Amino acid sequence: MAATDAMSCPMSGLDKEATGMCPALYPGQALDSAKDPMKAEQEEVIDHSKLLKIPSPPHGHYFGLLGHAPDLDPILPVKTYWELMDKYGEIFQLDLGMAYPRVFVGSRELVNEMADDERFSKFTHRLHKEMRPVFGDGLFSAESTDKAWWKAHRLLVPMFGPLGLSKMFEDMQDLSAQLVLKWDRFGPEHEIECIDDMARLAFDTVGLCAFGYRFNEFYTADHHPFMTQLKESIVESGRRANRPEVLNHLYYKEEQHRQENIAKMKELCKKIIQDRIDSPKPEANDLLNLMIHGVDRETGEKLTRENIEYQIPTFLGAGYETTSSTLSFIFYFFCTYPETIIKAQQEIDEVVGDKVLTYEMLSKLKYLDACIKEALRIQHPSSLLTRFAVRDTVIGGKYLIRKGQMCSGIWRHFHRDPAVWGEDADDFKPERMLDRNFQTLPPNSWKPFGDGQRACIGRGFAEQEILICCAMVLQKFDIEKADRSYIMELKGQMAVKPIDFKIRVKRRAGKHPMIGIPGGGSQPKMPAAKTRPSAATTDSSGPKKPITVLFGGNMGTAESLMQSLSRTAPDFGLEVDVRALDSGTDNLPTNRPCVIITPSYDGRPPDNAKKFVKWLEKLVSSDSKLPGVKFAVFGLGNSDWVNTFYKIPKFIDETLESLGAERLLEAGYGNVKQDLVGPWESWSEELCLTLSGVAPDKGHKAQAGVEVSIERHNLKTLPRVLGGDQMGVGTIHAICQLADTSVGPAKYHVEVRLPPGCHYRAGDYLVVQGRNSDEAVHRAMARFGLSPEDTMTVQSSKKDFLPSQPMAVEHFLRSSVELAAPITKRQLLTLSLHAEEASEEKAKLVDMSQDSTYESLLANRHSVLDVLTTIPSLTLPFGVFIDLLPPLAPRVYSISSSPLAPSSGSLKSGLIVSITFDLFQSPALSGIGTFNGVASAYLSSRKVGDEISCLVRPTTLPFQLPKDQAKPVVMVAAGSGIAPMRGLLQERAELMEQGCDLGEAVLFFGCRNEHKDYLYRDELEQWEKDGVVRVVPCFSRPGSVKGSECSIRLRVRRGRLSSQGQPLAPSPTQEAPTGSIAALPADSDDNGDDEYGDQRDDEHDDHA
Repeated sequence: MAATDAMSCPMSGLDKEATGMCPALYPGQALDSAKDPMKAEQEEVIDHSKLLKIPSPPHGHYFGLLGHAPDLDPILPVKTYWELMDKYGEIFQLDLGMAYPRVFVGSRELVNEMADDERFSKFTHRLHKEMRPVFGDGLFSAESTDKAWWKAHRLLVPMFGPLGLSKMFEDMQDLSAQLVLKWDRFGPEHEIECIDDMARLAFDTVGLCAFGYRFNEFYTADHHPFMTQLKESIVESGRRANRPEVLNHLYYKEEQHRQENIAKMKELCKKIIQDRIDSPKPEANDLLNLMIHGVDRETGEKLTRENIEYQIPTFLGAGYETTSSTLSFIFYFFCTYPETIIKAQQEIDEVVGDKVLTYEMLSKLKYLDACIKEALRIQHPSSLLTRFAVRDTVIGGKYLIRKGQMCSGIWRHFHRDPAVWGEDADDFKPERMLDRNFQTLPPNSWKPFGDGQRACIGRGFAEQEILICCAMVLQKFDIEKADRSYIMELKGQMAVKPIDFKIRVKRRAGKHPMIGIPGGGSQPKMPAAKTRPSAATTDSSGPKKPITVLFGGNMGTAESLMQSLSRTAPDFGLEVDVRALDSGTDNLPTNRPCVIITPSYDGRPPDNAKKFVKWLEKLVSSDSKLPGVKFAVFGLGNSDWVNTFYKIPKFIDETLESLGAERLLEAGYGNVKQDLVGPWESWSEELCLTLSGVAPDKGHKAQAGVEVSIERHNLKTLPRVLGGDQMGVGTIHAICQLADTSVGPAKYHVEVRLPPGCHYRAGDYLVVQGRNSDEAVHRAMARFGLSPEDTMTVQSSKKDFLPSQPMAVEHFLRSSVELAAPITKRQLLTLSLHAEEASEEKAKLVDMSQDSTYESLLANRHSVLDVLTTIPSLTLPFGVFIDLLPPLAPRVYSISSSPLAPSSGSLKSGLIVSITFDLFQSPALSGIGTFNGVASAYLSSRKVGDEISCLVRPTTLPFQLPKDQAKPVVMVAAGSGIAPMRGLLQERAELMEQGCDLGEAVLFFGCRNEHKDYLYRDELEQWEKDGVVRVVPCFSRPGSVKGSECSIRLRVRRGRLSSQGQPLAPSPTQEAPTGSIAALPADSDDNGDDEYGDQRDDEHDDHA
């Protein structure tokens, strides 16, 4: 629901500077701040010489004493706005009794600026105040700061997700079937008042699906009294918001009638709730059950009885008017553009045919969905998208908007902006909304459901309801205007609707009366759940064949692959002996196969593989041989490191062969920037088949699944899981945003107080156990029909991250498994085994496994959960799902502080360590939801005092200041790669303060823009003044005054430094010389380990 007409301000006579309040708010309500408090405090630099006055029409009545309010169309106030926008272009303003004129904008460009949360905010205003007697503290009229609003919002939002909506499908279909049967009985000559029947449908749908109450609108000549009472109350509340406050006292009879209506509505609301309490319906999938029995996960509280009473008219009022208008508009456009009916019916015939519509069919009705979107674009049921400026700001580069000034985007105009939609923007063309066309629209071109936290909570509900109705109507009928010359006319206060729009419907040729009606025939049979196929296994009772697995790695990724092989190899009759790679130095076994798993570290071997690599180099130089050795190599690499990609594993594989060893299997490789698990699963299975002697055609079918016990609503206090024995508990000491998203990802500085006694050095790493986002967790729970109160226990699994003791399902999904890891071919195979043979689901999954399709899935990072979301009809046990997922790995960050700094605290109370990182948070490449960096999004949402699981990991590289303090130091960093350099510079500053004689230090620092992401600029400039370091900034984006393109500056400096005998950076094959520091480029997380790239790529962006 949205306001569509003017609002006068009750504070127009107050001193807003003294009150500190928005001039459009009502008493007691403070102006919301921007999302970033630091930015809210900053005043925008405004060049008044470039400003233009926002045009305004002359006053037409009472010499302007009442402003422009008397000039508005009394039947359709928004019509005046449309006419003025046609006259003035993209912007105008009106005097509507507020401290500042109300501004109206009509272009996508200006609306896009309004969407900037740092400059504009959305909150309740006078309309909401006048609605409070009707809706109380329901979701529409309660303040965003109201505890009741947040409790209801958190509790109810999941019900409007795919799982909740799927459970409402049958009730929605039931009511659309009543509509279709009514129209069919009246016959082809009957004129149907479209808005009336659509209102009946929408009102009944909300009543039944949300509250289990049938208003039976299709069985009475007159509307249910509740609908009439609600409509009259809403209209009068809107009128009160439009009148000057002083005049409302004159309308006492209207107010008395409004209060009578409200009292009658409350009586029915109380009855609906009490009937459910007296006669519980635990099987009901509606909002009422949730509101009565649900517990808010944060407060542990239920909704109050009074709040539930107010939510009933809130959802009915918000849901029926806009939906009924939208359905009427859709049928008007269908009748006006008959070719679109033909295309929509062709699609419905292909997808549904003569069967009964099912939930799974909805997602296939893409053209019909595009028709709905296009109707919402051309004629929105509401009219204005309103926000308020949180500071003085300029839009369009020339129009000044004052702090607290109301600014409204006119949907009819910015949804028809020719700059976006072309010169035919007024035409109904659903093709605009299909696939690629819709995905490539500029930001904020199409936003019919509002934006921000107060966007329409029932968007999915409305879309599903409309889609069901349109599909069932067009499946059975041809439709046409009763008056073919009719041109749409509108009326409305709160929502606009067509006047006197009547249609006729005629049953399509060959369609019998009960076609498409549930229970009326042609009901498709639902496939039965498929049990997991048994896997062929070797005889585990016989003797095992021994193999040796040698692994290298600093960060644990290679070790996790080794552990995976150790778990699966025994099923193939193999006995695994595990060792570090260095243990194979001069000791490679000849009596058993040897499997080597290793990454590179920027072209260098891991710490536990250095001796082994040097030994191989020595053998090559001495022309030695390794007879009798049989080997296979799997390498890990990160494609960001182009020049050293897979260098060490390739060297080992090629060298062993050159030394006479026998290669048992071609080397396998996994790119941690794309898909590591998929290649590993394929290679390791082939390895096990080769070593065990099992023929490939008799090998193992994909085995997945654990026996998991779900206990419903058994959530109790559970022991806290910290992600590993080595993890400690750190406390957030400070957090701030260093750079916004205007030139790249937002960048954050976070300070953590370590546990007492925990030490670190500048150049070390902080390992952080992140968490999966709420969105991903709730999506997974919804897919399997789980609730926050459910607990789980896994029986007899070899995977130690699966809980053998009761654990909350929500906690497990949030903290134990990777939900966003790209799906592998092996996982796709497992999913396909749970699909019916010759089914559409099976065909889809088989197609996804094909190389061309799979490459697209991989490029767009589709996870197992994403694939399950796209195939909702696939029946998959929860135990199989969790068994497919890898454990949630901790993320590693370079520390950006020094323990020598005065602000670092003490060992006794706990040292304070800082990290610097990019926030990765953007629309998922898969197109499903938002991708949130597991650690970066988690950390950026913490508050001071929050505890996190973390530990310090010492660096094993020569990444500290030189012992000879007089030696010069060269540092190179880009973006958040400044982190370790800042720690080293803090240390240099403290050493200099202590009187140490330090050599020269130079920092080459790459940023995008001098004014946007020059991180720690004040500190660096101060250190430069103090002689701690010489800073050479390099800016990659136009508009930078200082600095230059990075590679040019580096080439200039390289010659100078090399001539002094001090190389700028070590080569990939040599150790870093003492006294020089080479930083990682391009905002890579600063550990630089190829094997750990899969844990870094969701935290950092590609940089210039």
